[in-house]
Amino acid sequence: MSAESDMLKARAQLLMDQPFFGALALRLKLVQDDENCETAATDGVRLIYNSKFIEKLDTITRKGLIAHEVMHCVFNHMTRRQQRDHKLWNIATDYAINNHLIDSGFVLPEGGLVDKQYDGMNAEAIYANLDHENPPKQCPWGMVLDAGAGQLESGSNAALESEWQVAVTQAAEVAKRAGKLPGGMTRFIEDIIKPVVDWRTVLWPFCTALTNDDYSWRKPNRAYISEDEYLPSMLTEGAGHLALIIDTSGSCSLYWEQFLSEMAAIHSELRPTQLTILHVDTQVAHVDEVMPDDIFPKQDIKGGGGTAFSPAFDYINEHYPDVEAAVYLTDLESHDFGDEPPYPVLWVSTERHEAPWGQTTYITL
Repeated sequence: MSAESDMLKARAQLLMDQPFFGALALRLKLVQDDENCETAATDGVRLIYNSKFIEKLDTITRKGLIAHEVMHCVFNHMTRRQQRDHKLWNIATDYAINNHLIDSGFVLPEGGLVDKQYDGMNAEAIYANLDHENPPKQCPWGMVLDAGAGQLESGSNAALESEWQVAVTQAAEVAKRAGKLPGGMTRFIEDIIKPVVDWRTVLWPFCTALTNDDYSWRKPNRAYISEDEYLPSMLTEGAGHLALIIDTSGSCSLYWEQFLSEMAAIHSELRPTQLTILHVDTQVAHVDEVMPDDIFPKQDIKGGGGTAFSPAFDYINEHYPDVEAAVYLTDLESHDFGDEPPYPVLWVSTERHEAPWGQTTYITL
């Protein structure tokens, strides 16, 4: 039997056994390329394979291989590399998907990268946590190439991502009706297909709410304190004291520029009484205090370190008790949230996670 027949048979069995993965596998054109491909790879359009490698596998591991390549496409790994090192990106993306596959009952070819410490983390966060000087050995099979391997027209990445999102939605529905959608996949699929609201349409109303000619209970009217009366003050000039918290972990670095650009516009237009900018990983590393007439300062953010959220709010409570709201740019890759503060918090997340309190919106490139 030829390698092509082996792949077609494995794909057909995958469609019957795991229709979610099988239906998505049908989107990938099977291409044998023994000259340029040593094992197998995908670019979101094709599943490229080496015939000698395929012939060494049995049907069970071929199914695992196909599902592995499908998952790269489900996560849009072929469009998200940006300027990251290609080898390290492949390592990170493998760690991001293989736990899902094993939990769904797949058997992967020998050499697959699996590490439970990365369970639930996205490829960008894993990439940032890898030892770039001494990385793990790259998996010899199942590479992810850049979208279309250079064959797509400029600007086609977004279209390819959209096509895969629609396909994931349809495949999940088919698998659900057949009662064959793996339980562990349900939540993660819902996160992928959840519609994304432009984060700016959430950010501006959140910050603008501080400028209403309304009463604030955070700033007592000093004229009545001496009379033992506690009346709120009227907010009429600009917004109140706003805290801007920036997660400095490497996975957020691609979003810093557009996030800070929008916050600079908010500073200019809404003129908060004070804008306090905090750089935070597992501790507060840097603080800027920006007054209404100040020029929004250039931010020299140095990525690295882990992520914890409570240090930022503890710092604010100790040093800036008059803060009236906070905006936090983060990947939400931490369980250290601490206690909810007495002011509203908007989480601008680079990943499709939900904070346990406050309001969450999602930023995209």
